[in-house]
Amino acid sequence: MELEFLYEKTLQGAVNAKKRKQEQYRKIVAHLYYHGAASIAEIVKSSKISQPLVASLVDDLLGFGVVLESGIGESVGGRRPNLFCLNPEYQYVVGIDITLHSLSLALFDMNNQLVYREEYKEFDLENTSNCTQIIVEKVKIALETRNIKPEKVLAAGFSIPGLVDAEHGLSHTHLSFTELGLGAYLGSQFGFPVLLDNDARTMALGEKAFGKAKDKKNVLCLNLSNGIGLGMILNGELYSGKNGFAGEFGHILIDPDGKLCSCGKIGCLETLTSGKILVQKIKDAIDEGQASFLASYKKEGKRIDLRAVVAAILAGDQFAIDQLNQMCEYLGKGLVTLLHLLNPEMIIIGGKLAHAGKFIINPVTMWMNKYAMDRISSEMELVSSDLLDDAALMGTMASVMKKVLSNRLE
Repeated sequence: MELEFLYEKTLQGAVNAKKRKQEQYRKIVAHLYYHGAASIAEIVKSSKISQPLVASLVDDLLGFGVVLESGIGESVGGRRPNLFCLNPEYQYVVGIDITLHSLSLALFDMNNQLVYREEYKEFDLENTSNCTQIIVEKVKIALETRNIKPEKVLAAGFSIPGLVDAEHGLSHTHLSFTELGLGAYLGSQFGFPVLLDNDARTMALGEKAFGKAKDKKNVLCLNLSNGIGLGMILNGELYSGKNGFAGEFGHILIDPDGKLCSCGKIGCLETLTSGKILVQKIKDAIDEGQASFLASYKKEGKRIDLRAVVAAILAGDQFAIDQLNQMCEYLGKGLVTLLHLLNPEMIIIGGKLAHAGKFIINPVTMWMNKYAMDRISSEMELVSSDLLDDAALMGTMASVMKKVLSNRLE
């Protein structure tokens, strides 16, 4: 399913002429999207299209409704220029972020503003058509709630854990039941294109476009939730590897004599440090009588999950803090390997464990300082995400807009 703005579907003419006109329109839309309201002169400077042609193209875009007049700008000598901006309600982007135990949905307008957000915490990711149908129904509810018809949706960005081939819209770990491929299957259900990618890479796009990785060229974005994922911004671009599988940081070998991992190998980092392991260790200890704020959860029949553990850590539960500290040594050692190989300027910790803030940043920093070469580590920042649970959702928006405004039309 082709990714097009509404107005592009109505363009007439020979194929090559149509593509050239699309690219010119998109250069203008891209400037307004990335830089905000602008004058004709400013668009000419960035697009390298002649002033008469830019003026004509802007008139077309005004007629299509994708561009609006936005007042008068400051004079730089002579008459004050008219300003133009994108119409935020021209089209929308659907954001879908799936984890093992939650489903988050968002609708964004053309100004990157959230016009709808909903999180379903009782959702469990299963490799069934029924699970996929739940996602489809929730998206339809979101669109109906905001009275947005499917044709007004530019595309959906879809973030999911596991091995994902974004180029071909294939999920190899979860929701892999359909021969069409997950992206094409969802597109056929929604009636608009779906761009699929791994959750950690989608988070990295969110951080690059809207978070702490903005204006930085070499950043590692860690998704610490039930598992461990890694999104890499290298030389200013998202790095995906040959088949789109780059970033499986949680499956590097740490303990050759260790436990069996969910991937089928022995001693992966995820068997020693992950949200899943942290929760299980705490639950086992509580079953054996360990004192903890979380012991009351067991008595009251409440679910001890990663959210509850992080809440206990933030409330000062010493046992939960100690368990997290123990895991941070393995995480720190793993990150030192990445630090020495890739020499990033920043490492961002995101995902559910990022909510622990200083309780994870401080111990990981301590272990990295112990094992890393000072010359490399001294110029690297380790920080927690400001976007937190919105990082992947913001990344779905960034993914769609980056794709449609790339100006590379097939």
